[in-house]
Amino acid sequence: MDFLKCMNNFPWNRFATVYETNSTSLKGIFIKMFNNLAEVSDYQYVIDRLECQETLYRITPWGLKFYICLLMEGKSNQAILLQNINELFEAANFNVQVDHSTNYKPTKGNLMKYEKIKSKLFDENFDGIMDADYIKTFKSIDRNFMQISIMDLIQQHISLFEDLTKSPNSSIAQSASLLVNSIHNPKKYEFGKL
Repeated sequence: MDFLKCMNNFPWNRFATVYETNSTSLKGIFIKMFNNLAEVSDYQYVIDRLECQETLYRITPWGLKFYICLLMEGKSNQAILLQNINELFEAANFNVQVDHSTNYKPTKGNLMKYEKIKSKLFDENFDGIMDADYIKTFKSIDRNFMQISIMDLIQQHISLFEDLTKSPNSSIAQSASLLVNSIHNPKKYEFGKL
């Protein structure tokens, strides 16, 4: 994936964040991360907009995809990226368990929409371009698919995270180990019990 081309083509103005009606502010920070110019506050700014109090947003799976791409490129502060991916995993894990406790069952229509969404979200050569029909499909699918897509993206790249546990950089190795441990031993939640 050509990261900078993807950043420039991605329809940032069509995806809201926790605090804004669009995500255009994220574009510049992801580019700073790619160029190894981001500061710790930049990483915090991005994760604060991708996840808030276990809530995931429609921009969140794309943010995760971009985090993974940065890891694969060896760009940015990999230890912080891994910590942020762990935070997204924890939020997705919580929400998946909420879905199970409420007996959420996706409709056949939503499952078909998810297959269409995966065509770009899981494409290693994604160029950032989405047509109006794709965006409409992405925005109309049940919100539950935000956590489903995050869990699927993380599972698809688990070997990358496991490889990073062997990094000679102890901060990266430790962050990767914590993420891998979270994935293999997800926290269990109990709902509806006092």
